[in-house]
Amino acid sequence: MDSHPHRLLRAPAIKLIEREAQAALPPHALMRRAAAAAAALIAERWPGHAIDLLCGPGNNGGDGFMLAALLHQAGRQVRLWALPAGKRPPDAGQAWQELPAGLLQTGEPDAHDRSASPRTLIVDALFGIGLSRPLPPSARRWTAWAARRGSPVLALDVPSGLDADTGSAQPGAVRAHHTLTFIADKPGLHTRAGRDHAGTVSVADLELEDRIGHHAGLPHGGQLVRQGDCLDLFRPRPQDSHKGSFGTLAILAGAPGMTGAALLAARAALYCGAGKILVGLAEPAPLALPCDPQHPELMLRDAEGLLDHAAQLGVSGWVAGCGLGTGTSAGRWLGRLLAETPASAPLVLDADALVLLGTLPELAHGLAARGGPAILTPHPREAARMLGSSTDDVQADRIEAARELAARYRAWVVLKGAGSIVCGPHGTWSINDSGNAGLATAGTGDVLAGMVGALLAQGLDPCEAARAGVWLHGAAADDLVARGIGPIGLTASEIAPAARDLRNRGGR
Repeated sequence: MDSHPHRLLRAPAIKLIEREAQAALPPHALMRRAAAAAAALIAERWPGHAIDLLCGPGNNGGDGFMLAALLHQAGRQVRLWALPAGKRPPDAGQAWQELPAGLLQTGEPDAHDRSASPRTLIVDALFGIGLSRPLPPSARRWTAWAARRGSPVLALDVPSGLDADTGSAQPGAVRAHHTLTFIADKPGLHTRAGRDHAGTVSVADLELEDRIGHHAGLPHGGQLVRQGDCLDLFRPRPQDSHKGSFGTLAILAGAPGMTGAALLAARAALYCGAGKILVGLAEPAPLALPCDPQHPELMLRDAEGLLDHAAQLGVSGWVAGCGLGTGTSAGRWLGRLLAETPASAPLVLDADALVLLGTLPELAHGLAARGGPAILTPHPREAARMLGSSTDDVQADRIEAARELAARYRAWVVLKGAGSIVCGPHGTWSINDSGNAGLATAGTGDVLAGMVGALLAQGLDPCEAARAGVWLHGAAADDLVARGIGPIGLTASEIAPAARDLRNRGGR
């Protein structure tokens, strides 16, 4: 288990580090280090493969040229194709001059090339982090050939056509099996389409650790959240404890027809270790469902009654919004929650609570005025409504959208999706490294809200609860898939028991 934080840097910081290093180091030193790191990885991972390199006109192509020379010197079977270039950058130009004779191929790669070894590694060195225009038609033909070839693909720095900051992918973007990224890891490799295009990611810092640390702050520096960052999940409980030791969580949710959302959140909180759980259903007494027959441990009440007696019941944290509804009563209940509960009691606001925050300014003001810890868990459409923008705008830069939400609402934000973004009110951001497509099913957001609420009730601070809850939620889905349960057909109800198993197994 790696306990060291895994840095993520956005492109402006990467480019600044690169410029500083080039000014301080001998000419072409960074490119030689990048090529050497790639050659070492290939020797380790694909020792018997022939190598086909696809090289672009810039410095990413220069990395490919120097790599081709190193592989040729090591006796590997190497072929190289290069896109036409006018004037190459100085480093790439030097690499072009040093390219051994006989490696450069004429024409274009052919999907039916019979001279290619069936054990061939394709290296994508077409475009790096600086590509700001669509892939040219020639590059798209080559990336299509790589996809048809069926060979493993190694991308240098980032898969060509993938945005290193946002994870958006252009048509024809390379789908790599492995990405060797240089200087520092990039957020776009771990969110949105980056999860599909980057494959396994490894980092070669090019001996620039000191410079990387100097530029790793906000707004361009973040963290990739992995198991080693969630150690509080696995601390053993003292024998001398009782149900009160692990908090009393109240859940305000479940309008008629949406009781399932409330029960999913409540059951998830139970499996995630909260001491006591009270559920205030958004319907008048007497309740249509007086108890949860599967888990009678859950204490069901009507929403009004729960709010009326929360102090006497010892509520120490809240989850609100899962199937709550967005009508007048729901707005009034959420208003009461924000106005009447002590600021020391942390909140998780999800689903309909976020819709209400985005449509009723008085509720947004109430959240800001309350001043206590809060975690908001929007999906992109909910985030767009809260920001007054569009879903496309949110997805275009998920990190900045999460940072803007966190600053506006003075709360921790979990922007859900592939590579969920966790952001604090002062701008700190991270990307979750767990999870899979099995989570794309109804109710998994309710489960996440219940899990995060349970962690808050057990005493984790909002930063740790948000990061650890999101990681555990995704890791539970990964564990289920590893056991053959999903991703197709995985259900929200299966997530919480798997999360319980992971906590009790110490994450193993």
